[in-house]
Amino acid sequence: MNTQANKNNSAHKETEEERRIRDERFVEKFFTERELIVNFDDTSESDEENAQAWYEAVGRTMNTLNIYKHDNVGQPRDDTNANKTKGERTPKSGMKVQTESGAWFFRGQKDTRFAFTSTLYRRLLNTNPHKHLTDHQQATIYYTQELELTIDSWINEMNMVKAEKRLLNKAREIGIGRGLTALETLTLLQHHGSPTRLIDVTSDWKIALFFACEGDNDVDGRIFLVNTSLLKWNEFPKEKSETKRIEHLIWQDLWENIDMHKFQANALFALYWRISSWPILLPFSDPRMISQRGFFLTGGIPFFTEQEKYPTARCTRCKRNRCKCSDTKLVPRSTALARGSEKPLDSHITPNELRKITSLPISFLADKTFLHEVTNEHTPIHRTVGYSIRIPREYKRTLKEILRREGVHSDSIYPPLRETVRLFEHVVDESFKK
Repeated sequence: MNTQANKNNSAHKETEEERRIRDERFVEKFFTERELIVNFDDTSESDEENAQAWYEAVGRTMNTLNIYKHDNVGQPRDDTNANKTKGERTPKSGMKVQTESGAWFFRGQKDTRFAFTSTLYRRLLNTNPHKHLTDHQQATIYYTQELELTIDSWINEMNMVKAEKRLLNKAREIGIGRGLTALETLTLLQHHGSPTRLIDVTSDWKIALFFACEGDNDVDGRIFLVNTSLLKWNEFPKEKSETKRIEHLIWQDLWENIDMHKFQANALFALYWRISSWPILLPFSDPRMISQRGFFLTGGIPFFTEQEKYPTARCTRCKRNRCKCSDTKLVPRSTALARGSEKPLDSHITPNELRKITSLPISFLADKTFLHEVTNEHTPIHRTVGYSIRIPREYKRTLKEILRREGVHSDSIYPPLRETVRLFEHVVDESFKK
């Protein structure tokens, strides 16, 4: 009795810092379990030579993937037909689903402990009323009461919308986004560090690699590969009224203005908003977006049902997905496979645990082992899938030097304002000479 009471008191006294560390360990464990192995010759005693071999192996696969073909300012090229339907699948339900190979986007994160979440969502989690509940209490809420899950998810969604409205109103008050739509303004704010629900991605994997190697040379980084349908952007509902496009975001009144019974175009958007991510493929609005080939993903707070579960490995000591066991060592998937000690994915995460991993409805699959197994296979239009690879910390410095030789470096990613002015001065002088 006393032993159990002591355990309960110990769990109750867990500090915010301890919880943060536990969540980070869980995020890293989840992505490490399913990260793709880069198959390359790493037998050299030189980290520099191994990094070069790693880079070349990654490039061989990345260069075969379909990406969003666009011009220098983000406009689709004339030969961009990847967003056209290439086939149909007929699932067990008998209903035909449009499919296409989709396009791959990339995101680099310098620390493998980082979740795939937006800045706005991370701030929301910091004020979440459920964050102080124990794992058992959270599981009870989310698993035994579907209505609770729906209400909680809806409240979080509304809180994010309220924050977005205030953010846009304040931006307009100080003159940011004048003449832009609400969505265009949001992308501009996101690209310059403001908290929004958008997540930055790029069409260039080398730029993602740069961000994964930028700083923190003492920790491993990660590149995410996300495949989504370009058809979604074509079908992304836009306000017909220019005034409404300027005033608000299309998802702000999503549930209020949609008649599901009449099955309006926006009804499909409402349905997919919670189960898939949407690519935002607007033209680039400033030099930084051009340099970074910057696009965005958006969507509702992830919500899944019994039909879609995300497996993970349960701790062998405490039998939990997220734990505080100090002797639980996280190793790269390649190392685990080499040792023959990879843990089976014998447990399924809860919706609350999913919220620790991602703020968007992305299916992070565990169906492939090696990077070169990733292909341009057909995927249902409503689905967005994700994979990741690890960037070893000992390779980061060499990889940054390789990228510099490729023209990808700090000055190219973050164009200095003074250099831009000098460019414009040169253009004007050349014009006068002619």
